[in-house]
Parts: sequence; C-alpha cells; structure tokens
Amino acid sequence: MLARRRDARSRVGSVDNHNLRKETMRTIESAFDAPDATTMIDASNAPAVDLSQPPMSPKMAWRLVLSTLLGTTIEFFDVYIYGLAAGLYFAHVFFADASPTIGVIASFGTLASGFLVRPIGGIIGGHYGDRYGRKKVLVASMIIMGVSTFLVGILPGYAQIGHWAPVLLILARLAQGLGAGAEWGGGLLMLVEHMNKTHRGFWGSLTNFGIWLGIAIGTLIFAGITRLAPETQEWTWRVPFLASGVLVLIGLWVRLGVSETPIFAKAEQDAKAAGHERLPITDLFRRHLTPTILAVFIALGAASFQIYGAFATSYAAMLHLPMSTILLFQFINGLFAMGFTVFFGWLSDKTGRRSLAITGSIIVVPATYMLFRSLNAGDLPLVLVWLVLLEIGHSMVYGPMGAFLAELFDTRTRYTGVSLAYQVGAAISGLGPLIASAMLASAGGPPHVYGVVLIVAVTGLLTIVGAACAQDRTGRELPT
Repeated sequence: MLARRRDARSRVGSVDNHNLRKETMRTIESAFDAPDATTMIDASNAPAVDLSQPPMSPKMAWRLVLSTLLGTTIEFFDVYIYGLAAGLYFAHVFFADASPTIGVIASFGTLASGFLVRPIGGIIGGHYGDRYGRKKVLVASMIIMGVSTFLVGILPGYAQIGHWAPVLLILARLAQGLGAGAEWGGGLLMLVEHMNKTHRGFWGSLTNFGIWLGIAIGTLIFAGITRLAPETQEWTWRVPFLASGVLVLIGLWVRLGVSETPIFAKAEQDAKAAGHERLPITDLFRRHLTPTILAVFIALGAASFQIYGAFATSYAAMLHLPMSTILLFQFINGLFAMGFTVFFGWLSDKTGRRSLAITGSIIVVPATYMLFRSLNAGDLPLVLVWLVLLEIGHSMVYGPMGAFLAELFDTRTRYTGVSLAYQVGAAISGLGPLIASAMLASAGGPPHVYGVVLIVAVTGLLTIVGAACAQDRTGRELPT
C-alpha cells in the first residue's frame, strides 16, 4: 500500500514538473505569441485573431523585428542625411546662384517638400495595405526610398547642369517622401498586430528605435565627413546616399521572409465573407474622423526634433561653432534616444500612453529655449546637457506613439489612419526648419533665434490636447 502511494505521488510530481516546464516556456515566449485565446473567448473583448492561428516561432518573431528595424532605419537614415546635407552642402552645390542665407532656405525647402508629400504616400500605402496586406506595401516602399536616395548621391550640381540640378533634386526628394510615407505605418503594424497586447508599447517603440538608429548612423558618418578637408567634402557627402542602396538590398532580403499579420488576414477573410470592400480612406473619414484629428495632434509631438536636431545643427554652423563637435553631440544624443525611446515605450505598457505624452510635451519647451541660449553663448558642454534633456521629453511622446496611434483605429482602416496621422504630423514637423530659418532671417540673423521656441510650444500644446482627448487602450485588444 505504501509503495502504491509513493508511486502515485511520483506520477503526480512528474505531471506537475511537466506542467511547470510548459508554463515556463509559455512565459518566455509570451512576448512573441499572438493574443491569448482566453481573452478572445470573451466576445466583449472584440476578438481580432483566428483561434486556429498558430503561435509565431521566436525565429520568425526576430525576423519580423529585424524587418521593421531595417525599414525604419533606412527610412530615417535617408531622411536625416538629406537634412544634414541640405544644411551643410546643398546651398552651394544645387543653389550656387543664390546668397548663402537664401541657399540654406531653399535647401530646407527641398527637405520640406519631401515631408509635404509623405501624407500622400501614407494614403496610397495605407489604401493598399488595408486592402491587400501590409507586407506587399512595405516591399514597394523600401525600393522607392532606396532608389530615390541613391539618385541624390549621383545627381550633378548647379555647376554642371544649371537649374536642372535643383529641379531633379526636388523630384528625387518627392519620391523619397512618397516611399517614406508608406513605410512607418506598415512597419509599426507588422509588429503591434503580431505581438502580445500587454507588450504593445514596447514592440511599437522598436519602430522608432530604428529611426534613431538611422539618425545615429547618419550623424556619425557626417561627423567624420566634416573633419575632412573642404575640397574632399565636395564629393564625400555623396557617399552615404550611395550606401543606402546596399542597406535596401539587405532590408529586402529580410522583409521578403516575413508573414502577413494574422489580424489583417482574419479581417480580410471577414470582409470578403460579408462583401465589405469599401475604400479604407472613406471608412476612415466617415467613422474615425475625430480619432484621426487627435492622432495628428499626437504625431506633432515629433516636431521638436526638427528644431533641436536639423535646425539647431544648421544654426550652429552659422555661429561658426565646431561642426564635428556639434555632430558628435547629435550622435551621442541619438544613442540616448534609442534607449529612452524603448524605455518609455516599455513604461507606457505599465503607466499608459497619455500621461507620458503630456509630460514630455511640457519638458521640451523650456529646454529648447535653453539650448539656443547655450549655442549663442558657445557653451558646448551645456549644449549637450540640453540636447539630452530635450531627448528625454521628446522620447516620452515618441516612445509610446506607435502603440498610441495604432490603438485608435480598427483593422481595415488602421494602416491608412496611422500612416495619414503620422505623416501629416511629419509634414507639419518637416516645415519646422524652413519656418525657423525664415523667422531667423526676418529677425536679423544670429543671435535673434529665440522666436523659434514658439514652433515647439504650439506643436507641444496640440500634442497635449490630442493625448488628453484620445482614448488610451493600453493593455486592451486592438479594435477590430
């Protein structure tokens, strides 16, 4: 009898250990799994994923993460090197017949043109992404961005082809903007629609982590270029644009190996069964107009970077501060930004998106004023301090932004809604350096720069309004 009891206890212990190992493995892989079935059984949670959808393997999950990281890294590497080259080289390469001040304004005008067409790229990419799938659009957007950036690198200057030089530069920038407009939203959705709802802020922040990685790489490269002799810089500024082509080939190889999101696949199935094939943009404005407006306000939280990043770098050049040092500071700040973006994305899963966005929007206003005061004084250590503080405030908005926007729209309008909102915000933000340059010129030039703080204050106020009024769905299922 005692032997049978010991044998029974042994079998029970074996079962318990087996269950414990299974539970441990589920915990380890939970970040990579589709939304859990126990949540989807309750109809009040608006099920979005077919219960028969198998969990994604860790290998596929990491390929998915790498695909999104490479996409946004290439996107903002292209955009940021364009912004730096516009402030440092384009004035005398493509606008040689204009004065230095007008040349810089014209160069930033070409930068702004790319931002202005990004909403169109977002609408086009969102339309096809919401109707035919996220993956197809992301492959096309990467090709468009890579080819247009490569063309900037081989474009002859004003001295070679006259007025055709700025015309072709603008056309290349417009194509770059169209491709970039479709990239961010699709890359974001490939992550947040695949991953677990309790980690959505963290996974969504990786989309913006890739942005900072691209910016950091671009800054580091230009920090090295500006240390070269002036005659060498006349052609070496083109090298980063040419290198973008190699990055695109790597990104395409990774991206072609990822699967469509299960949430979209389920929504597409349901739409076909119900005969529902309306235009996503029509559905968006008819059923989600208020969330779309609020999402644009939230997206304006990115505007401060265009002032303390692109414009501040150009302003430092006007003050004849050592550009290699300023670019090194921007590179260091980019490293901080990578950590802050992911941290605040992760933190938003614990605290919610709204409070972080509001706090960050408040911090950047006085910090922007102090940055330009330190630049005017030539106090370089303080310049770095204010850049880092600005990045903390910016990342409090930017880290949770991807998840915040994605949670405002249903599956059949999410790509369109997220892309349109983010890219309209980016278009307005992209006007920042142009407006700031015009304000500086009208004020008489350096050191009369403090009016540009108003740009950060206005966009920050709109972000606060958007975050305060938008629904915070942290930890809940995505709307279907």
